[in-house]
Amino acid sequence: MKRLFVVAALLAANVAVADGKAIFGSKCAACHGPDGKGQSAMGKKLGAKDLSASKLTAAEMEGVVTKGRGKMTPFGGKLTPAEIHDVTAFIKGGLK
Repeated sequence: MKRLFVVAALLAANVAVADGKAIFGSKCAACHGPDGKGQSAMGKKLGAKDLSASKLTAAEMEGVVTKGRGKMTPFGGKLTPAEIHDVTAFIKGGLK
């Protein structure tokens, strides 16, 4: 029974990472770049932060994604809390 729970948890984590990666690609990569370093043309123009070097906690990052910061668009009304959590987990997981 314990193994089944572990396997289910790992599968759920993989789904969240896949969802987070897809969300990042569609909502974040235009500015932050596919690697999160902020070196896209739009990212350079807007001064996008290098997410790969972020010191924010997951909770702080979820707040920024939800409410926006500086020139960053708030996604609180555009993404569900679960989607925000998934994209944050993807970023905090090293964008992999």
